[in-house]
Amino acid sequence: MKNRLPICWLLSVSLALLFSGCATYTDKTKNLRANWQMGNYQGASQIAADAASKSSSTDVVLWDLEAGATARASGNTDASMASLNAADKLFDYWDTQPDISISRETASLLVNPTVLPYRGEDHDRIMESTYQALNYLQLGKYNEARVELTRALERQRTALQNNAARIEKAQQAAAESAQDGGYNAQRAQQDPHFQQQLQQITGPLAGMHFYSNYVNPFTTYLQGVCLLANPQSAADLESARVDFERVRAMIGPNPAIDADDDLATKTSNGAAWTPQTWVIFETGTAPDKEEVRIDIPVFLVSRDVPYFGAAFPRLRFNGLFDSALVAQAAGGVPLRTTLVCDMDAVIGLEFRNEMPDLVVKTLISSGAKAAAAFGLHEAARAADKHNDLLNALTQVTGLAYEYATNRADLRTWVTLPKQFQFCRLPTPADRKLYLARDGSRESVEVDLPPGPATMVYVKSSTAGGHLAITTFPLR
Repeated sequence: MKNRLPICWLLSVSLALLFSGCATYTDKTKNLRANWQMGNYQGASQIAADAASKSSSTDVVLWDLEAGATARASGNTDASMASLNAADKLFDYWDTQPDISISRETASLLVNPTVLPYRGEDHDRIMESTYQALNYLQLGKYNEARVELTRALERQRTALQNNAARIEKAQQAAAESAQDGGYNAQRAQQDPHFQQQLQQITGPLAGMHFYSNYVNPFTTYLQGVCLLANPQSAADLESARVDFERVRAMIGPNPAIDADDDLATKTSNGAAWTPQTWVIFETGTAPDKEEVRIDIPVFLVSRDVPYFGAAFPRLRFNGLFDSALVAQAAGGVPLRTTLVCDMDAVIGLEFRNEMPDLVVKTLISSGAKAAAAFGLHEAARAADKHNDLLNALTQVTGLAYEYATNRADLRTWVTLPKQFQFCRLPTPADRKLYLARDGSRESVEVDLPPGPATMVYVKSSTAGGHLAITTFPLR
């Protein structure tokens, strides 16, 4: 009887973990994503704000980011700035905290990774500053917008350093685990069956056109537009030209970028400025994540079970989006928006760069969990081989523990767009612009605010969905 108490206790703990840890971030954001994709930005904003106010410390950063993006789309600039600022402060806090060493800290090995704090991906930080810059532009705070764009570009440079350090830490963790008698992640990665299984995760990234590591062409382009539309010195016009050249290097030949570069050059050479209007189009929704279970070798743990199912995240791309927007002045030539940043590529490249670290962490963690479950079962058998109830409880406890803790971390900022597009045209004399989805005959009339430079910002979360349109002067 005294053998049954610890087993029952372990069963209770495991079942508690099971039922408390089943809801993934994909599950938690189901209503948010549904409202977002329907174009109900007010509803999505309320859901995100409520979740951010009630969220635990493990994922509050992410909910603050969701709240910031959805508030922007709903037209509540002040709320967006407050939520993004809250996320930014948490970024700063986590930057001062030590990283978790998975090869040494038992807690990080044996729990569900989603109970560990979400510290923010590099693209999260870059986009947080970019959105904050847009908020400042809408409020006419141009200097503050410049500061945020400078921070966003600095975060791109920091991300390169972070990636190099992450790869080094992954290699070190794998070596330490093997040396300390733990799971041999290096040997596991050489297993042909595991490498074949891993294609389930990396397969969706095959053939995708990536930009350079951790660059966001839209952020660089937006800085160029700000400097060109509202120059404070001749140096700003030269910097704008350099930014446009950088964007062209990132995305390839693009007549629209060439036109902006040419405008910056002519303005720098003293050409008279004529009123201009930029149209920015956020279309579609960024990828979310789904869980994929693949087999990993469990050598040195059990000879009877050669492979063990481990959970990995996989990016799931969203294909429903408006392909382009058409802008036209009355009686003018229609102008189609062109792609400046594919967020699928930005997020996909960062995900691919993190794969070595992710694989090592998952291998070491899953191996430790398999060893713990196997050890529990063997201990119960050794204690009483003929106690069927004890053995049954042990098996159920092990299964519950493995299921509750062997889960993939599916957290990602789901209210980012799929693409950023743009076009620029001379501001119509009547200050009226007509916008339509590419291929549609139905257009929306937009009244442009006064000023020599204007931005029209358009948001569409899904194909044929609601167009949220905001206009504001750039100087």
